[in-house]
Amino acid sequence: MFRSVVTWSKLSIRQPFVLSDIKSGNRRYHSISAPNQGALTTRNKGANIGNFAGRRLFSLTSTTMSEPQKYEYVAVIPDKVDALERRVAVRATHLENVKRMFDAGIMVSGGVYLDGPVVEGSTPSFKGSVVNIIAESTEQVKEILSKDPYTLNDVWDWEKAQIFNFICAVRKGKP
Repeated sequence: MFRSVVTWSKLSIRQPFVLSDIKSGNRRYHSISAPNQGALTTRNKGANIGNFAGRRLFSLTSTTMSEPQKYEYVAVIPDKVDALERRVAVRATHLENVKRMFDAGIMVSGGVYLDGPVVEGSTPSFKGSVVNIIAESTEQVKEILSKDPYTLNDVWDWEKAQIFNFICAVRKGKP
């Protein structure tokens, strides 16, 4: 959350004004405007807006409110022994959910782990899933994954699931 603090040093305009906080990409801009007076803009934290029409108006100080810290977690979730048919049946819905989480920046990566190599022309021997999630806590990871179609359709074995804090040393895109 972002908060702008305005310190008045000399008020020379007795008209209404608007203080806007605009985020553009990774930069934050502050814009002050008064009717028929134009606008002043700064993108520097703690910047003195300076003179406006020859008069000093005020100083603008920006502070960043603390947001909850987020961490990367890896979740290893085995499938239930009898889950293959359910997994295959809801896989398309699961992948749509994964795409939404990935696009939202919640999921960093994810995939299936297998019992052995994939043999062409046969169904892979699915054993479970491994996902990397950005969250505030392990409880939030569980909450996020509890809404996944594999959880809702009794594919994942949550009694055997493991969730760990994860710090990635290297990462490369999918080959």
